[in-house]
Amino acid sequence: MIEQAIATLGSESGIWWMAGAYFGLVFAERIYHLLKGGHYDNADALCSIGLNLLGSAIKLVFGLILPFALYIWTYDNLRLLTIDNLAIAALAAFIIHELAYYWDHRLGHRVGLLWAFHSIHHSSNEFNHSTSARGFVLDNIPRGPLDAIAALIGVPPIVFLGVSALKNIWGIWNHASYVGNLGLAEHILATPRNHMVHHANQPHYIDKNYSQVLILWDRLFGSFEPYGERPIVGLVKQVHDNNPLTAQFAGIRQLAERVGHADRWQDKLLYLWKPPEWSHDGLCRSDCPKYGMAHEKTLEPAE
Repeated sequence: MIEQAIATLGSESGIWWMAGAYFGLVFAERIYHLLKGGHYDNADALCSIGLNLLGSAIKLVFGLILPFALYIWTYDNLRLLTIDNLAIAALAAFIIHELAYYWDHRLGHRVGLLWAFHSIHHSSNEFNHSTSARGFVLDNIPRGPLDAIAALIGVPPIVFLGVSALKNIWGIWNHASYVGNLGLAEHILATPRNHMVHHANQPHYIDKNYSQVLILWDRLFGSFEPYGERPIVGLVKQVHDNNPLTAQFAGIRQLAERVGHADRWQDKLLYLWKPPEWSHDGLCRSDCPKYGMAHEKTLEPAE
């Protein structure tokens, strides 16, 4: 059954299965909240869906076709061996994709320009399945070269693509708003509660729980934070824009505001790769995307 799922998701029909999983889960969650009578922000959800649809064509090129072309070229020309056993190939694909996802995700939070791209995913003030595909068209740029490591060791392209799709379906599910404490799984997996921590804007939750499936990577690399007080999701400097045409540039606008504070071009360039909370003068102003102080606060001196 797993072999068939990997083969199906790794084929040309895989993208339709992914789309079906996303919209199916979004619809089911909305029905759940209608029946339960809980809070659900329709405008925010429609914005997330709009951002997904708006960038789908470009994401298909930059997020799938080009990285997969790199993967196939690496597999055909540079692979060091060939893994014919499906179980071993799928396990290798899973581990490499997990690590590539973790480090790509962490870079997306710790590099100024990459955060400007990735912060769109965090700009929603809601946490539900619709949020899972909310993103900027140029997000996840480093992941393609990192994924290609699997091609080097001989994981067949269809296996890697199939495993990636299965993991991405998990990534849709772990944005569920209706799932509570899963007990032992909270210590092992990137559950909805663990991932809600990642979307929170309280100081002790910021830049935590990057993993897609196994929260063990965060434990290993020192970025794990358990679910404690109820997470408040969204950016510290919240975005209240439900128009997909303008909301997609929220991160770019915040980066431009920060760059605008610097007079020297050297400092302006540093904002592109320094962490988002970095400031050329050691001050965190009201536009500071990580702390959002309403007044100027002295941080560690800039390098």
